[in-house]
Amino acid sequence: MWRLSSVVKRERNNSVTAAAKKLSYQFRLNQHVSLCKRSLSSATAATGSSSPDVAVQLDYYMSLQFAGVACALVNDIYTHKGINNLHFLPTCPVGEEAARVRSFQNANPSTLVTLGSVEQNIFTPTLYNDPSLNVTAVASMFRRSPLCIASLGPLKDGDVIGAHEDTVELLQRIFPKQKVVASPRGTKNTDLLDGKYQGVQAYTTTEVPALHHLMESRGMDPNDVTFQVLKDVIDESSGSSPQLGYSQMLFVANEALDSIDRREAANAFLAATFDGWQHAIRNPDEAIEAVSEAQKMLKLDDESNDHWYDSLSFKKEMLALTNNHVKETFVGDRLGVLSSHRWSKATEWLMHDKNDVDPLFGLDPTSLWTPPANLLHGNELAREALEEAKLSAQKFETAYGRKPSLAVIKVGELARYKHSERRVQLYSNHLTSWFAKTDVGKANGFAVTEINLDKSTTTTDDVLSEIYKIRDNVDGIQVMWPLPESIDSAKVYNAVPLAKDVDGIHYLGWGSKYPPVTPAGAWELMKKHNVDVRGKHVVVVGRSPIVGNPMAHMLREAGAMVSVAHTGVDTSTFQSLVGQADVVVTCAGSPGCVQAEWLKDGAEVVNIGTTFCEKADALLPDVEGDIEAKAARYSPTPGGVGPLSIPMLFRNVAEAAWEQQASSTDKWEQSPATLRKSLHFASYTEALQFAKKVDKLSTIMDHHANMKIVHKCANGVDLEMELFSFEAKELTQKDYDAARAIDLIHAGNPINMKEYSYDLKQESIALFPAEPRGSSKLLRVNSNGKVSYFEHFGQIISSLLEGCHVVFNNSRVLDARLAVDIGDGKKVELMLLDLGDVDPSLPCSDHCIQAMIRSDEVKVGDIYIEPISGVQVEVVDIRGTWEEEEESGGNGADCVVRVHSNNVISEFLAANGSVPIPPYLRREAVESDKERYNNVYAKDGGSVAAPTAGLHFTDETLNELGESNISSLTLHVGAGTFMPVRSEDARDHSMHAEHFYVQVGELRSIVKAMEAGKPIAVVGTTSTRTLESLYWLGVKRLRGISGSELELGQFEWIGLSVADPSITAVASFKALIDGLPDDEILIGQTSLMITPKSYMFKVIDHLVTNFHAPDSTLMLLVSAFLGKQNDVTDIYEEAQRRGYRFLSFGDACLFSRPGAQLPSERK
Repeated sequence: MWRLSSVVKRERNNSVTAAAKKLSYQFRLNQHVSLCKRSLSSATAATGSSSPDVAVQLDYYMSLQFAGVACALVNDIYTHKGINNLHFLPTCPVGEEAARVRSFQNANPSTLVTLGSVEQNIFTPTLYNDPSLNVTAVASMFRRSPLCIASLGPLKDGDVIGAHEDTVELLQRIFPKQKVVASPRGTKNTDLLDGKYQGVQAYTTTEVPALHHLMESRGMDPNDVTFQVLKDVIDESSGSSPQLGYSQMLFVANEALDSIDRREAANAFLAATFDGWQHAIRNPDEAIEAVSEAQKMLKLDDESNDHWYDSLSFKKEMLALTNNHVKETFVGDRLGVLSSHRWSKATEWLMHDKNDVDPLFGLDPTSLWTPPANLLHGNELAREALEEAKLSAQKFETAYGRKPSLAVIKVGELARYKHSERRVQLYSNHLTSWFAKTDVGKANGFAVTEINLDKSTTTTDDVLSEIYKIRDNVDGIQVMWPLPESIDSAKVYNAVPLAKDVDGIHYLGWGSKYPPVTPAGAWELMKKHNVDVRGKHVVVVGRSPIVGNPMAHMLREAGAMVSVAHTGVDTSTFQSLVGQADVVVTCAGSPGCVQAEWLKDGAEVVNIGTTFCEKADALLPDVEGDIEAKAARYSPTPGGVGPLSIPMLFRNVAEAAWEQQASSTDKWEQSPATLRKSLHFASYTEALQFAKKVDKLSTIMDHHANMKIVHKCANGVDLEMELFSFEAKELTQKDYDAARAIDLIHAGNPINMKEYSYDLKQESIALFPAEPRGSSKLLRVNSNGKVSYFEHFGQIISSLLEGCHVVFNNSRVLDARLAVDIGDGKKVELMLLDLGDVDPSLPCSDHCIQAMIRSDEVKVGDIYIEPISGVQVEVVDIRGTWEEEEESGGNGADCVVRVHSNNVISEFLAANGSVPIPPYLRREAVESDKERYNNVYAKDGGSVAAPTAGLHFTDETLNELGESNISSLTLHVGAGTFMPVRSEDARDHSMHAEHFYVQVGELRSIVKAMEAGKPIAVVGTTSTRTLESLYWLGVKRLRGISGSELELGQFEWIGLSVADPSITAVASFKALIDGLPDDEILIGQTSLMITPKSYMFKVIDHLVTNFHAPDSTLMLLVSAFLGKQNDVTDIYEEAQRRGYRFLSFGDACLFSRPGAQLPSERK
């Protein structure tokens, strides 16, 4: 049997002190602790046992780290809660707390509750190694571990760290480059200063202040000591930090959770303990006295050590540090709450080498000590948000060598700051408080500058001057509201750039990205607790520019019907509005402005407005009365929205820092009314060419930039641009859209063609098509980037495409290659390059045609003879050099020719020309090419190169797909399809134009398929280019842009996409075909260039295509289609290794864009 200390029983006239009464009023814990009407002592007596009601095993001697326990003990709070027989067990060796609790409970089965305190990093491994301990964590006095390493300078590799025996293994894991050894606890500070160890385990709440005192007594500078808080140590290999979880965690023998009596006893002990902590927080001087008295009563103060100073200043410092840890456990309406999320993170880190551990292992599953379900509490949400902001700041500093920065400007003393120190003392600490931004920033990796200006002497220009001085040197600016009436608020706030408006002062006016932080916190709280406002009547009380108005706006955006009540509303109307509301959001900061009895039964209340009442020494909400009797759920005060403001602010600062750093080399200068930017060019010609691009883009977007070219003599020229909205007198979305579009065409995402090249083996080029048609291989890349390989296209493709609407290009290839001579009998190649809009069913002599003559001696006026027919071919114009690789036959002259024949073009070519198989095949055309270099569904002649993706389809495959699932269009392929991209940046490549013809009925069938939810699968890059071009042409039609309606420029899509990003393909296509008969044909021309990194597909879900040549625009298209998840060159290289055949007569691919799953693969 354990030897117990004396029964603690104290007689007092006032069983609960006045402070405890005030505490109960403030936190209302009594409402949630319901003991049986009979006392616990009588319950014990009924069993005939002398065992205590509750037995406690502390993990250390009675000291200020247990001030709450001491206050509850000395002030009879335990007795008031019904615990008349309370025992404290003797201290035990570290790490044995759980075993002592289990042993005592086994020996005293009638004891209702046996509990202990310990660190989570000790508790979890101990319980895992010995499950028979049967103990469970129920609450905690500290949310985070105060464990740190103290050293007299940075630790070096091989340095020795002295640690408690139970943490050696843990610290060795955290400090793998040092040697961690067990060391005496009582002399740790002395051992460090004497050089016995280079570092020692310490606690920020105890040894750290004691070490400072010891160093001063030795004449040393306390600033020479370095402390590494373990939660801030970053693991170089993983980039993560230790997750030690809770400290001073309270656990119970599992019997305490088994029955109502036992649970009530455990709940009573926790309620009394944390009431005691509230007393310690509110009355630190009394708490220090209580600890001294408890030490004498319990005789648990006999440790001899060098980290305790018997001085009042030391005790006050230690208690303040301890209280700060305790306050961090407050959730909803009580201290001591364990978060399952935080517990899980710690368990996973602590038990990283164990695969069979539930993350919630050891945590109470019965929710003994949790806030009521009807409370919309925000404390833990705020702590997690601040930790996320801290992590982001740490990553930012690692990446850029500086901390994210915030400047806070305050003019005069703000009324709401009057009781700031008392509020910090009662509810938060200097590491989490709105009133201590510099300290919060420092603790979380941010650089904060606070600028406090004298109200009596500060002018508007003074404030503007401060903003102008700092705005280029910080990531975020917060001007504290309200400004004095003597300051022109509009001018001041307008001087804050949008990119740095981290407190959302421009949220409603200019559309700042960041909403004001308090409404943002309220919205996070509502989302966390699933407060659904869609279609609900929401009343917002208050209309300030930083809380009420933006809150109302956010709620409207979320689909709520919002009414705003304010001081101008008479009481009866106000009461009626509140009584009709499904959700009430109070933002007034006026205690009692809303009476709880006004609320509709079952309403939800989010109380943002709070006021500190000096008389009550408490923070009071806007809603007064018994809110719990009316509201289904409500946010408490404190513990609701308030804690979320500071993490929202620093989250915004971190995000602003990342965004500004990313664009720091290419930023637009911003003022309230204008955007300005200067671009440098090497020559006037280059600047003028870019200015023309901007002008064309501006026409598309219907928003023009002012431009000025400034000569820099030998240093080139600058093109200065300015964007503004004349009528609005302030920046509008059009300005930002135009700026983004200009950035895209200037520098946005350079496209280095080397990234889209690969080593094409000569043996991989298919010289002839697979026999029979449809027997080629198929490579498949699905929407998740997974690559599959199929041996027979025809046997798999129809089943893969089941459920899709398939679009083909039905253009037929003309016999466009002729052999001609100039009269000397020496034949040269004449290849038609592009018929353009020339109808091949018309006579030759009526039209001029673009052609290539493979000779370097071509002149205007030259007459070539086609030898079979004797027809003359006249060179009308020379456009330049036609560049081709040597293996394709070399360069030629890009000409315009007239064929002097009355025969129609198609018949002349059929009689005298040959199939224009690609030059890289290095062979002559053969008879079978007439059939095999055309698709089985080809109809209208006009191409000089085949849309080769369709060569794999047979009549049988088409029948399997079904006629109703197929549409056709016509894009006549020109020889430009073989032109390599020679420019280093692909965006400088001049894209060849091609003509298309689409019957209205075919496009209408595509629209119907999309409306029915069928994905669009396109056969070939030519069909892809046509459908994507039609989308942008439809957007132009919707925007009413004049000019050639069915002509699309190379990068015209940029301006259209920025200005109208949300137009659907259905809406766009309907704009082109509405009111037209099915048999009408849309005729147009496109130079659309589809490139990776920027182009977003609007129509196409799946693409059947061949393997394309390196350095081609088609490589860019398929790379853009597959997105970042796949490197096309890697896919091609692996396909070559697997024996796939490449280019026009080669094997096929079926690609799905990211996120677009084939219906057949959903089954």
